[in-house]
Amino acid sequence: MEDVHHQFGGDNLNNSGKKDSDMMSKPYPTQPDLPHSQYNPTPYQQPDYSQFDLVRATQYGIFDRCRELIEKEGVDVNTLDKENVSALHWAAINNRIRIAEYFVSKGATIDQKGGILNATPLHWAVRQGHLEMVVYLMKQGADPASLDIEGSCSCLHVAVQHSQMGVVAYLISKGMDVDQLDRNGMSPLMWAAYRCFGLELTRMLLTMNASVPLADKFHKNTALHWAVMSNNHNVIRALLRAGASMDALNAEGQSPYDLAKQKKSKWILMQMDLMAMDKGKGKPVFLQALTRDKVAQRYVQIGLPFFVLFGVGAILEFSSSWVMSLPLLCALGIITHYGLKLFMLNFYDNNTAVFGWTLATKAYLYHNIFTVHLHYVNTPIILASFFITTVGLYYCFYKSWKVDPGYLHTTSAEKHKTIIELVEKNSFNFNKFCSTCLLLKPIRSKHCSVCDRCVAKFDHHCPWVENCVGVGNHVYFFWYLFFLFLMILWYIYGGTVYYVKACGPYHEGVWNAVTQSVYCAPWVSWGYLNALFHVMWVGALLFSQCYQIFWLGMTTNERLNMTRYQHFMDNHGVAQTPFSRGLLGNIADFLNVSLCGLARPFHVDWYHQYDTNLTRSHKTV
Repeated sequence: MEDVHHQFGGDNLNNSGKKDSDMMSKPYPTQPDLPHSQYNPTPYQQPDYSQFDLVRATQYGIFDRCRELIEKEGVDVNTLDKENVSALHWAAINNRIRIAEYFVSKGATIDQKGGILNATPLHWAVRQGHLEMVVYLMKQGADPASLDIEGSCSCLHVAVQHSQMGVVAYLISKGMDVDQLDRNGMSPLMWAAYRCFGLELTRMLLTMNASVPLADKFHKNTALHWAVMSNNHNVIRALLRAGASMDALNAEGQSPYDLAKQKKSKWILMQMDLMAMDKGKGKPVFLQALTRDKVAQRYVQIGLPFFVLFGVGAILEFSSSWVMSLPLLCALGIITHYGLKLFMLNFYDNNTAVFGWTLATKAYLYHNIFTVHLHYVNTPIILASFFITTVGLYYCFYKSWKVDPGYLHTTSAEKHKTIIELVEKNSFNFNKFCSTCLLLKPIRSKHCSVCDRCVAKFDHHCPWVENCVGVGNHVYFFWYLFFLFLMILWYIYGGTVYYVKACGPYHEGVWNAVTQSVYCAPWVSWGYLNALFHVMWVGALLFSQCYQIFWLGMTTNERLNMTRYQHFMDNHGVAQTPFSRGLLGNIADFLNVSLCGLARPFHVDWYHQYDTNLTRSHKTV
């Protein structure tokens, strides 16, 4: 057998301009040849293990035969086969831990190089992603920085090229340089951008502080160049957000943007154009500094909804006919459009704009309440209900907006320690490990793609409060919805009373009543229309939250993704929640109150709860 350039790589350009695939021969077998019966319907016959040599016995995992060959027949454990490969190589690539341990105890050379690439057993184990074998060899002193000859790849480069995320995380946590270069000056991030079409590995390397502007030795390509060359759409955004330059020139004087145009990659060009606009490209020079300012952008994103809502109301109120209103509304739309274009919203995040609409809508409705409705709805009970609702609404809104929703905090040292412990205990599982935050995820937590943080007992990310909703603020968010729903109902009630007293009487049917009300009070009617729209989605969201929290004992995320979580599936494949304690128990748990002895809250530290054991145990309490 022969090694493959760049440790079994694909079509990669080397410094000679050739593709690695041009230098490729057949790859290593990771398992021994299958017996003839595998291809022939004749009955299977047990191989005669006594005839196996050391390599074949190692491939099949026949420990007794390996020991017999070494101890009774005197075979040297470091003997190389005809392909210049040691028995420890074959044990590593086939993940034969017990045999590898035996070979090492008999004096096997840990960093023996073999094959065309002169790779070590650790290279072979890394290539297959055998974490247990990688851990064992490194504990025995294997050098992960050792380079093969032909490809000059360290184990870290091999792991990245083959998307072995667990191995990558372990090697870097054990001290390997995240920016280690191979012979061609390629860093792990460059290989990930060029070769790995999933986002997780690139995102993990960025979290581990991989250098984004670094360029390779020969082509002078950055990671963004390599991503564009391979049309790796998945990592473009992550690299741009991390600060990758679209204007960096390679050895041929080409920028990533030039390469994207050359390859006619419309999606990549669109992302780059939006990023360029966000940085002020194409805007007047004297305004570029202002339009790039994030504080100014935030003010615009929040302020424009106020301008639109109050502008529409003013036009409807002060324009005597549609002949005048329509041109003014069109002008308002044009001004808004160019305002957005001038202060280009960050194309990765429009949550601030949504948050602005929330504030603007509340401001418009409350303006009408204080200037119009309270003059017509002034009974003590109604006024008391209004002020109680208002205090509750703004208190819970502020808490939902500003309180830490349950972010999971950890230091860099703790991240590396966690990775090492998980890998060395053979319990590393990416379903339970966040590749971005580099931490073991507590049960019910989730990584929020908007906040780019893991949140304990994650419910959802809510742009209306510009925050995640999790264990830290879920109660406040629930009461925020409750008081918001009451406030909108109060507004609708107040508006209806106003129409009856100020615009009535109504005698000719519903449609005439509607048109009469609109012509009577366009400003108030614009707010009334907004209230009718918002009462529907707020009511639906409040009902959904009540059903999920109290009846199901679930979060929004869990309800939407139940089938993706193993702990929600029973032995028969039926989805069910392990967290529900029944209606009263769920109410007590969520509100943290005792229901007159009918149910008491059961406290769980969702920041550090990693399984369902505690939840199951409290069902019997």
